[in-house]
This record gives sequence, C-alpha cells and structure tokens, in this order.
Amino acid sequence: MRALLFIICLGGISFFTINIFREVYFLAFLELAYSIYAIALLRIISKTDNFQRWVIAFLIPLYTLILYALYLPETSKSMFVWILAFPIVSYLLLGKTAGFLVSILSLVTALVIYHVKFLTIGESVNIAESLNVIFSSALMISFAHVYEKNRESNEVRLLELAGTDSLTGVPNRLKLYENYRQWQEKHCGKQSTMSVVLIDLDHFKTINDQYGHSAGDEALRHVAGFIQKQLPQDALLARIGGEEFTLQLTSEIDQSCDFVDKLRRELKETSLMHEGKVITITFSAGIAIYGEDGTSLDALLACADKRLYIAKRQGRNQVCCKRNHAESTLNKELC
Repeated sequence: MRALLFIICLGGISFFTINIFREVYFLAFLELAYSIYAIALLRIISKTDNFQRWVIAFLIPLYTLILYALYLPETSKSMFVWILAFPIVSYLLLGKTAGFLVSILSLVTALVIYHVKFLTIGESVNIAESLNVIFSSALMISFAHVYEKNRESNEVRLLELAGTDSLTGVPNRLKLYENYRQWQEKHCGKQSTMSVVLIDLDHFKTINDQYGHSAGDEALRHVAGFIQKQLPQDALLARIGGEEFTLQLTSEIDQSCDFVDKLRRELKETSLMHEGKVITITFSAGIAIYGEDGTSLDALLACADKRLYIAKRQGRNQVCCKRNHAESTLNKELC
C-alpha cells in the first residue's frame, strides 16, 4: 500500500506538470490535490487500525479521477491503460469478493465512457476496437481473480500447516492459542463453560528406551488418532510438546471429567502393535475450569499442570480435576 501511494503521488505530480503545459488546468489541479492526499495517506496508514476503510478512501477518489480524465475531450485513447490496472489494484487491496465487485463496476463504467468517446463513428461502432477493449478488460479481471483465489488458498494452507503438528497431524500450540482466542471473542460477556485438559503419557521415556524412538513416534500418533476419533463437537486436541497433549472441551466440569476418564480407560484397552510387540499406553491428566481456575489460557494450563502433577504423584493412569481431589490435603495445597 505504501509503495502504491508513493507511485501514485509521483505520477500525480508528473501529470500535474504535463497538464499545466497542456492547459488542462482543472484536471491538473485535481491531480495535484490527489497527490497531496496520497502523501497524507502515507502517514495515516502506518498508524491506523481501520486499514480497510482507508483503502476504500484511497480507491474511490483515485478511480473517480481516472474515469473523469478518460471522459475529458483533451485525453487520448492511451488513457485506457490506467483502467486496465483497476482489477489488479482492487483485488490486491480489497480481496477476492470486494475486489471483483469494484473491478466490474469500475470497468463497466470505463468501457461505457470509452465507447461513447472513441469508438462511435457516425452512427456505427468500431467493432474491432470495441472487442479489443472488452476482451482485454475481461482478461485482466480473470487474471486478477485467479491470482487472488490462489493466493488466498495458499495462505489458508500455510496457516493450516503452521498450526499443525507435523508428527501427529493434530493442531499444535499455535493453533491451540488461536482457537482459545476465537472462543473467548465469541463468548465474551456470555456465561460459557470450558475445561482445559493437560494430558501426559505415562512412562513415555520407557517406551522410547525399550522399543526405540520409532515406537515412541508411533505411540504419539496412536494416542492422537485415538483421542481425535472420540472428540465431541467443538472440542480441540493439540499436541503442545513431547508427550503432552491438551484438550479444550466446551462441556460442564463433571462431563469433562467423565469424558477424559473414559478416554483413559479405553486407551489402556487399545494396545499399540509395533513390530509384532504389544505396547500398552496410559496417560495421566489434569483438568482446569474456565473462570474458576483462570480466564487466560496460560493460567488454565498452569492449573491443569498442577493437577496433572497430582495424578502422577498418586500413581499415574489417573485424571485429577476439582470434583475428585477436594478432600486431599496434598491436592488442596497444589490446586
């Protein structure tokens, strides 16, 4: 945007000078005024939080000025080359949908002006020139649309890759925080429930040492796939490092505890076969409650980690949450 404004500013000053010598004074001073406006926008866009509004405030007068210049008797056919830049600029600054609408509207207007001004010979229309102008305009819109569509698709794919754990295929820490932020924004000011579960595989180092790191990787994929299949709607599973996973559950605390404990029991019964050997996998988990244990994800993870520590201290293969630890002195001390 800054580079575009800088080019527009230089172009406006250049054409102001040219049109002064051509004695097209009104257009010249409009171009000078827009150049000054572009300089002001250069300062504004670096500080504004409403970038899209300023984009619109930049494009509307720019397109209006170019269309007006095309309409003037003093301008030549070469003025139309500026019109062909409309789709590229529109898609670049406004995105696929808004860019398409603005491109169509501005190009149709420009084509009407161009036909009325240049292509009418007596009572007939120069068909060859008309088709050249129409098809070149359509080609520019098509090119800009395909380019922007591919760009958006690639951007979505890159964001997915950035938020995905490469080993297990489940979301990673980045996606976990983004999902939590979106949930908070959606439920801001509403009475909502969320449980954050921290899961740690028991004796994972032993699996690596006894069966090899390939078995450890397979165990992580096995656990991730198993839990992913059991997840209720709106729940999220993420791997946050090593043998640790996190669940975000939008259910009441009792339901969350029951669900995680059910996962624990069923995972133990679902053994992993690796190179002909049976590997039994269990996990320990701690559960924190949104609101009661904190409102930031960091606070909830810290609380869930303390409860996970309790589950480990009490013998592993357990789930520790508010419901089932209140009578323990050790648990009261930690949670």
